Amino acid sequence: MEGLAPVLWALLVSAEFAGGYTEPGGNLTCFQCFKVTSFSQCTVSKCEHSDHVCISNTIVFTYRTRSQALIVKSCAPRCPNTNSKYEWIVGADIKSTIIRACCSKSLCNQAPTTLEGPWAQRLLLLHMGLGLLWALL
Repeated sequence: MEGLAPVLWALLVSAEFAGGYTEPGGNLTCFQCFKVTSFSQCTVSKCEHSDHVCISNTIVFTYRTRSQALIVKSCAPRCPNTNSKYEWIVGADIKSTIIRACCSKSLCNQAPTTLEGPWAQRLLLLHMGLGLLWALL
């Protein structure tokens, strides 16, 4: 049982590194924008005291080989629905996708990093490994 404590501590530390940061005693801070085509158009804003999560919705319309994305990011009192991805066909050649995400750390609704996809799990494992190494030292 004694050997389990460093492992649990390492997991907690690595989860905190992977999730972002919080501001003690302050409001949540989220990226905010409405129906923009680029993440660079989103701004950092303090949320209201009643807001506890950051939300992010990305809607992608694909017509043959061309795609157009609309990005919506904001603060919210609670998650409107779970993290999800929906795809549907609008017309003969138009495919639509909406990606919804909800998180509870400051600035957690940032733009996707280049480490998403197959690298995301490796990055989390790296954080976990470093946390475990630190616990063992």
